[in-house]
Amino acid sequence: MIHMVDPRQNRLFDPFLGVIPAAGLKIIANGWQGVFRHALLETLPVSNLAENFSRTHGTPTKELYAMAGLVFLTDFFDWDVTEAVEAYIFRSDIQYALNLEPGAEISTRTVERYQKLFRDDELASLVFEGVTQRLVELLNLDVSRQRLDSTHVFSHMALFGRTKLMAVAIKRFLIQVKRHSSDSFRALPEEFRKRYEAGQSRLFANAKDAETRLRFRQQAAEDLLFVIEHFGDNTQLSNRASYKALVTIFHQQCEVRGQKVIVKSQVGGDCIQNPSDLNATFDGHKGPGYQVQLAETCGLENEVQLITTMLPQTACETDSAALEAMLDQLEESGRLPEEITADTAYVGDENVETAAARGVDLIGPVAGRTPENTSETLTLDDFALDERTNVINACPQGHTPLSSTHDKTTSTTRLEMPAEICASCLFRKQCPIEKTKTGRYVLEFTDKQRRLDARRVEENTEVFKERYRIRSGIESTNSGLKNRLGLGRLKVRGRGSVFRVIGHKTAGWNVLRAAAADRIRAWVTERMAASLAYRQA
Repeated sequence: MIHMVDPRQNRLFDPFLGVIPAAGLKIIANGWQGVFRHALLETLPVSNLAENFSRTHGTPTKELYAMAGLVFLTDFFDWDVTEAVEAYIFRSDIQYALNLEPGAEISTRTVERYQKLFRDDELASLVFEGVTQRLVELLNLDVSRQRLDSTHVFSHMALFGRTKLMAVAIKRFLIQVKRHSSDSFRALPEEFRKRYEAGQSRLFANAKDAETRLRFRQQAAEDLLFVIEHFGDNTQLSNRASYKALVTIFHQQCEVRGQKVIVKSQVGGDCIQNPSDLNATFDGHKGPGYQVQLAETCGLENEVQLITTMLPQTACETDSAALEAMLDQLEESGRLPEEITADTAYVGDENVETAAARGVDLIGPVAGRTPENTSETLTLDDFALDERTNVINACPQGHTPLSSTHDKTTSTTRLEMPAEICASCLFRKQCPIEKTKTGRYVLEFTDKQRRLDARRVEENTEVFKERYRIRSGIESTNSGLKNRLGLGRLKVRGRGSVFRVIGHKTAGWNVLRAAAADRIRAWVTERMAASLAYRQA
């Protein structure tokens, strides 16, 4: 049976009278607790959570707003379930934030159950959206200027090399075989069983040189194929997740040529990194795990800056492919900016055009090495282009071309200039036009090349440098999320749990930033005073 208490309902009697002194209430009014209790608790997705319970049957649930808030705070502050229970029972500031009566009780099992509900129903994204939208409104935040970046997240798993990965996967499956089919386990060759009796840290651990390491890797690969084939027809065991992980790992790491198992020389980033976290992938620069895409306000008039949207991903996904999804989320939430700054990985020509189609100016440096041009070198941007037809009307010196055509199929413009004009031009060496073997002066370029040339010219201006300078501010947000909230290395693993924690930590960061704003503090103080006046009336 569902038990909910609307946080907006005033209490006739103050349960914290005599529990929290006046000095403590002042701290709450100026801290995250007051913001959470009076502004954010009501935004939590309690109606979604309530769908997991009957409205008419069974024992009453724990108060759902308080439980939703506790799951959020547990991930926000990086508590384990024991610390969460202790905070719920003993800490009066947590009880105030959760709108709880002092003396409430809870068990670790209950906390874990609600965490699972949040994970299975993917409620953390709703928490982030509700919290962020409420804070943007209360702060009257300017979202027209934003910045974009990603940061790497390690889940709670060991880092394995390829040999250890295959060996640990085999050992984990053999444990299941021994537990559920002891006869099948005893039927395995004794030498094979002994090879995997050691603890995970000792499997193939005595390699002192490159040759031995290669031999161990080959042995692990052959053992992997042996286990897959040996138990392939045993449906009791082959339907287990640990067996399916073996199959996936083998296809990612190995291949069979003739009768021989070959370990692939290279594998992509989208492959299993640890059997205990099958969703974690690999980034060549940052390592295994996950990442989160972040967009943040950077308006000069904002008292504080907030994260406007977040997108959890596995580590192998590229930043360039994330832009459109981030713009989708910003547009859906009504927080689409007029301009957004990002580093080189995001600002490929296709992404710039995608953003422009939504009315967003994507600002960032062009990827690749900039041509070594002098200040006198002419570029495609110096030619007089008719943007309606994409044909050239005049060269940089103002001369009319012999012909200029644009092929819409290939998005290519072709220009031919009079030979006598180009041959005697003072800027011949600085001009990109080329002389053909037949003596004609021709220039061909695509729409993309022209846009990139224009952007490279713009990059050298003080206006661009001033607009782009603000992007670096998001690095401090990434650092704060990791150093202050523990986002760098989480205490959970698996896609569902990792994404839940990422959602709650990024929402929590917004709570901390908002609590530092005078506008929010004044609003919370006013709400607390109104509650006190209601009880005294």
